[in-house]
Amino acid sequence: MDEMVQALGQREWLAWMWRPLVWLCAAYLLALGALMVLRPKIVHPFLDGFVRSRRINFLEAALRSLAGLAFMAVSPEMRLQSFFFWFGAVLAASGLLMVFLYDQHKRYAALVVPFARRALPAMGVCALAFAALIVWALR
Repeated sequence: MDEMVQALGQREWLAWMWRPLVWLCAAYLLALGALMVLRPKIVHPFLDGFVRSRRINFLEAALRSLAGLAFMAVSPEMRLQSFFFWFGAVLAASGLLMVFLYDQHKRYAALVVPFARRALPAMGVCALAFAALIVWALR
């Protein structure tokens, strides 16, 4: 764990970049959660856009991996250090898998998106709660 964190902060510009990325993740969850609770119909096209094409899938995977690396790099400065390190590791690894498993991801999305549309308010509350946890953990 420590070796990975040191590797992610090896360059000064990288060490400077990670913390704002984690703040952007919290802001994204806050905005998405608020829309899911207050205006769920606005989120439907967003959900329908997942895995629409290989290019969109690659962008989602890259952003997921980047966010995961950011959580891993910033975890020593956060409360719940181990939780956020491993959360980031799962995000980064799943992003990498998404690049290579596009067809499976597309089939999974076709099964999950209809359920997600019905559960948007609950998902929104969870996104808001997780955003609050991130902000609290950042100190």
